[in-house]
Amino acid sequence: MNIRKQLAQEIAQAPDALVAEILDFCLFVKQRHQNQAIAQSISTVPESSGILDLLKSVKEIQAQVPPEEWDKLPHDGSINTDTEG
Repeated sequence: MNIRKQLAQEIAQAPDALVAEILDFCLFVKQRHQNQAIAQSISTVPESSGILDLLKSVKEIQAQVPPEEWDKLPHDGSINTDTEG
């Protein structure tokens, strides 16, 4: 008998309270494995693909916008501004 069948048989014979605990434990272990997989995938991402590259890209895009276009934007970041000018 394989492990899945044995576990299913044990669960089928267990009282509901025990089945609830088994489910909680199973979900806990599953989440722990997912967190470990995420941590491993993050650690394998090269440092150069981080926030510094994003900021560099933003700066390059900003440099392509003429200063007169930036002057048209509200300087205080307000969304309630008169767009007719």
